[in-house]
Amino acid sequence: NSTVSALAVFDDGGGPALYIGGGFTTAGGVAANRIAKWDGSSWAALGSGMNDFVAALAVFDDGGGPALYAGGGFTAAGGVAANRIARWDGSSWAALGSGMNERVLALAVFDDGGGPALYAGGNFTTAGGVAANCIAKWDGSSWAALGSGMNDFVAALAVFDDGGGPALYAGGYFTTAGGVAANRIAKWDGSSWATLGSGMNSYVYALAAFDDGGGQALYAGGAFSSAFDSHDSYVAKWGCRRRVRQRGL
Repeated sequence: NSTVSALAVFDDGGGPALYIGGGFTTAGGVAANRIAKWDGSSWAALGSGMNDFVAALAVFDDGGGPALYAGGGFTAAGGVAANRIARWDGSSWAALGSGMNERVLALAVFDDGGGPALYAGGNFTTAGGVAANCIAKWDGSSWAALGSGMNDFVAALAVFDDGGGPALYAGGYFTTAGGVAANRIAKWDGSSWATLGSGMNSYVYALAAFDDGGGQALYAGGAFSSAFDSHDSYVAKWGCRRRVRQRGL
């Protein structure tokens, strides 16, 4: 009965199902507060759901088995206090420490060499009580900052290997990352932030890695009309450690 902002596939032990998050309070006529499950034939709620919108979903195994993680603007999940991020194990919701002081808008799983971790982006300035500007890392037990973070919203996260090894890429509203000038897009290699050329002249809302037959590349979507010093409107491609020009993209 309202917006859907996030999708993820997760197996809670009963087989893979599609999970959706957003601003809705019903799914298929069933009461389902901001999150619901589709098993291929019917909708089901996940407990009592959330008290505010869900903006991002991701599956992550913190060592105790895969679970579904949800981020958004909520402060309660399944009746449990959970500030903007929560974990669903297939039967109940749990908080991730004290959570964030503002919205979580993006989630991704990335291994920086120390093992897989869950990364969250948004417009928060603390995570688990730790100063973390718009991006933070959850290792299964605690939150950590990624350097000094960003000076504005992180709206998208993706993992991509540009030939130098997998790295975490962030897109959003920001113009600095880790104190370095980075216009709406930046790369985290596990220890520091780096720019991607001149970046974009306006917001980045989505990121995805894709191989179109010419090798893996990172695709960005957003409100921009210029990307990496070229007039690419709304969608652009980055690969092989540089911007790749593709006619018609």
